Amino acid sequence: MVGGDAQRMPAALGGGVRWEPGGVPLESLRSVRRLGRWDVCHAHMTAAETIAIGTRRTHRARVVSTRHFAAARGASRLGRIAAPWIAARLAREIAISEFVARHIERPPSAVVVSGVPELPCLWRSASRRVLVLQRLEPEKDSLTALRSWQASRLADEGWSLRVVGEGAERRTLERWVASEALAGVTFTGWADNVADEFRKAGILIASAPAEPLGLAVLQAMSAGVPVVACAGGGHLETIGLVADAPLFSAGDGSAGAAALRSLLSDSARERLSANGRRVVAERFTIGRHVDGLLAEYQAACGSPVLSRLASAASAERR
Repeated sequence: MVGGDAQRMPAALGGGVRWEPGGVPLESLRSVRRLGRWDVCHAHMTAAETIAIGTRRTHRARVVSTRHFAAARGASRLGRIAAPWIAARLAREIAISEFVARHIERPPSAVVVSGVPELPCLWRSASRRVLVLQRLEPEKDSLTALRSWQASRLADEGWSLRVVGEGAERRTLERWVASEALAGVTFTGWADNVADEFRKAGILIASAPAEPLGLAVLQAMSAGVPVVACAGGGHLETIGLVADAPLFSAGDGSAGAAALRSLLSDSARERLSANGRRVVAERFTIGRHVDGLLAEYQAACGSPVLSRLASAASAERR
């Protein structure tokens, strides 16, 4: 594993995975060269793809890429210039959702949706907190979540709103809450222990209109937290698979408020909690994700070693 936070990644990976630094491209380049040869190089994001392909003479691996965003490759001018060169040299290209697959330059080799760790049901029907758990960036449309909270008037019925996350819009959102004298709203910044947030949450609201997939939604569903979400993007492939899930139109605070209020009864939240957990257990497990990745690695290089790994992984889960 190359890259990620120098403090958190080694601890998260444990002793069974070698970690090398890669906080900036030059550091990643040095790490890749230091690692030598391997069978498959799995890259995420344009900079990593460029390094992976540019160092193939060193590692001799087939390069597999995962596309995380519903957009053409390359956010920068340099990335857009490199995009055709990258695309021509990939062995396999994976999209994290059907939504992403429809919005990239060409159909991917496969869609492999992310899995989330199985969690016990942390949700309790007595919880009276609406949770926003996301980066506070423009694409997440956190203002619609706040407008939904305002229009729902749940504060008058003893509920509170907790906004967990950081981003460029935090100060603007805090000023809006103050200007509206909006009651019951707390901004916390990042949270290291997401499970604690789920234990205290009564509902999660996810307002992004074009979420590529939505790991926070999947994690909440796994923990049994009822989810209210915008009816767009990857949300339609996660909470949207749950029967009678309360979805609302993009940017529509009134519809978001109605979706929140549709879960006021304990029975409605209990039903959504159980159904959400069931969907995650059936479709979004780590095991299913690993099987999908191993299949793509096998397709990339046809290695009998990878075939044996895939068979062993499936047998272990059975």
